Amino acid sequence: MTGSGMNGCPGSLYNGDLLPSHLVFYLGDYAGGAFSVRWSGEALLVEEARGGNFNCTPRIITPVPEHWESFWKEMDHIGVWSWEKTYANPHGCCGVTYWHLVLEKGARALSSSGEDRFPGGISPEMTPEFRKLVSAVKTLCGNAP
Repeated sequence: MTGSGMNGCPGSLYNGDLLPSHLVFYLGDYAGGAFSVRWSGEALLVEEARGGNFNCTPRIITPVPEHWESFWKEMDHIGVWSWEKTYANPHGCCGVTYWHLVLEKGARALSSSGEDRFPGGISPEMTPEFRKLVSAVKTLCGNAP
């Protein structure tokens, strides 16, 4: 495949193998801090909140193919495709951290969420797997991990 693709990249780099059909990630806490990312079909729309207030205009990020490749490798490495649908801490009442992740790429799809509980753990502390997810998403968005 030749020609110009997204952002002037050769078309073969964005032949659909690297791009998701659907990507949504949200991580927020009771104090109003939140981070939200969603795939528009052409770019990532990134919003951050402090004190409960989201920026009115999301940042628009177009990851390079190498960032997509790293992201998908990390998703496979942390076993995201086998995460449960819901992670809820039955003892959570205060200081709750909410999150959800929706991914769809090719034949694979996932919808997973949690309240003060994370894949691979039973406590309200973020697990190494979840921290790697957050780092991979932030790297994909152009932020330092």
